[in-house]
Amino acid sequence: MSNHALLRPAILVLLASLATACQSTGAARFDRLLVDDAMAGGYGVEAADIDGDGLRDIVALATTPAQFVWYRNPDWEKYTISTATSGNIATAPHDVDGDGDVDLVLASEFSLSNSTSGGLVQWFENPGNPRDQQAWQAHRIDAIPTAHRVRWADVQGDGRHELLVLPIIGIGAAAPDYAAGAQLTAYAVPADPRGVWPKVILSDTLEMAHGLQIEDWDADGRQDFLTASFAGIELLQLGYDGLFVSQVLLGEGNRGTRPAQGSSEVAVGVLDGERFLASIEPWHGNEVVIYQASGEQDQPWLRQVIDAEFRGGHALLTADLNNDGQDEILAGFRSEPYGLHAYRYLRDTGLWERTSLNASRVAVSGLIVEDFTGDGFKDVVAIGSASANLVLFVNEGR
Repeated sequence: MSNHALLRPAILVLLASLATACQSTGAARFDRLLVDDAMAGGYGVEAADIDGDGLRDIVALATTPAQFVWYRNPDWEKYTISTATSGNIATAPHDVDGDGDVDLVLASEFSLSNSTSGGLVQWFENPGNPRDQQAWQAHRIDAIPTAHRVRWADVQGDGRHELLVLPIIGIGAAAPDYAAGAQLTAYAVPADPRGVWPKVILSDTLEMAHGLQIEDWDADGRQDFLTASFAGIELLQLGYDGLFVSQVLLGEGNRGTRPAQGSSEVAVGVLDGERFLASIEPWHGNEVVIYQASGEQDQPWLRQVIDAEFRGGHALLTADLNNDGQDEILAGFRSEPYGLHAYRYLRDTGLWERTSLNASRVAVSGLIVEDFTGDGFKDVVAIGSASANLVLFVNEGR
């Protein structure tokens, strides 16, 4: 019997003790576990095996008041990573120093109203005993004002990952138009990661760049980037068609008036073997949107709004929640009355069925999908800002 199977009863007991509410998306059934009800300003959430026991833990952060913490699977005890940060906005796990454990990059000192300073990017060194040592050593990488998304990607297809940092707006940009290009920057990990990180700017044209998805779009072994910005959804590829960077518009986004314009999130899903794109539009918007290839080369994909009832849409993912080979869409919004919905495509009608998961009232700022219990079904974690909570939805299957 696997370690995951042995841990499963403990999780069920814990769920029962917290009086969970079972919810069904129509595609899968979920039990709700309140992991933390003291996460005011919660914003970002990731999954990583922090303590090296083979189980994926939860890493979470809050902007104001600042928190940077992790929760141990399966008892979900909370541990601190650092208390010396402010304005935490994004994190990305990776073994930066090559010692076999998971370190964390953090973007902090975030302020949308200050596009000329802040944006500290650091990596935090896993102490090796993170349950005992709750003050990880921080190492500075750079400072990019309004740094908002951090991701790891193998952009050269050589097995080595580079760090991508995407500010939400460009230097000097201001409301309401935010008319300055954000610098999408790639960093190579140096031989001594405590030293200077070489960097290159991949794009400086993105305005209000809120979403960043990593995807090997053309299956060439090198990972590409999908961005969501005022321009809509764009595909960025390195070394494509003889260009250093190829930047192609796939989805036009909501063509409203700034700042209610473009696309806010982007994810790639699969239905019947064909790719589709999912988005929340416009920026922090009210619409859940899908895009499908038009069949016309060099033409934007066809846009379809499947929900227009969001208020402050802020997180979106695609995942096969019931293991039927078809992806569902998970999307959440963080303004009252709050919402977290799953959308399942109904082939017979050509419509998307919406089911709410949000009996727990999460003002959704961030989402992750991961099989935390090891039962073969993907679970969902949502972090709430105004609701000050972190909730795990345990997938019980169909």
